[in-house]
Amino acid sequence: MKITHLYHSGFLVELEHCLLLFDHYKGTLPPLPAEKPLYVLVSHLHYDHYDPSIWELDSRHKTVYYLLDEGIHPPAGHEVLLVKPHQHYSWHGLELDTLKSTDEGCAFVVTVEGITFYHAGDLNWWHWEGEPDAFNIAQKADYQAELARIAGRPINVAFVPLDPRQEDSASWGMAEFLRQCPDCKHIFPMHYQDNRDAMLAYLNLPVFDPVRERIHTQEQWDSKTSL
Repeated sequence: MKITHLYHSGFLVELEHCLLLFDHYKGTLPPLPAEKPLYVLVSHLHYDHYDPSIWELDSRHKTVYYLLDEGIHPPAGHEVLLVKPHQHYSWHGLELDTLKSTDEGCAFVVTVEGITFYHAGDLNWWHWEGEPDAFNIAQKADYQAELARIAGRPINVAFVPLDPRQEDSASWGMAEFLRQCPDCKHIFPMHYQDNRDAMLAYLNLPVFDPVRERIHTQEQWDSKTSL
């Protein structure tokens, strides 16, 4: 398995028999093996998670399946599954469970080829200084409630926001995910735009000490161990 961080929350996962593309809007895709079907997953309509250029992919790749939040309106002529929160879908060999974002759209729990991936989209503990207390209290409760739906579930790979714009609360969402899914084997921080150095600084916090070897921040990562 090879995972390429394209930019922000965009990732390409290359498996033995298929490809997964999550929330791609910026960054250069590497050459894609033409014989492998490509699943394109988009969590919601925000500009930093969705770009209409994804519709060009099936003009240059043999088999493309699009799994999109229902808030996105696809053009005709594509193989599309529109999804909504708190549902289970079985589609073209892929199993998908959805969570409800604390911002907009869905988070994805995808199982394919016996491997389970979690992509948060904009599901995060969005605590912001300056927001009313009621907003921040609701963010905490809603985020914890969504993660409780997958608490303890075996997850091989997780893509989780760590957004430096949140300042002192930037690490809370990832820390809570690891509290509820402590056995997740590989964690990839995301949603930090060009603020890579600031994101890396948060990973030095003691809360991440027990899982430090499971957190991956390189542009490209190849699995060398069993998942």
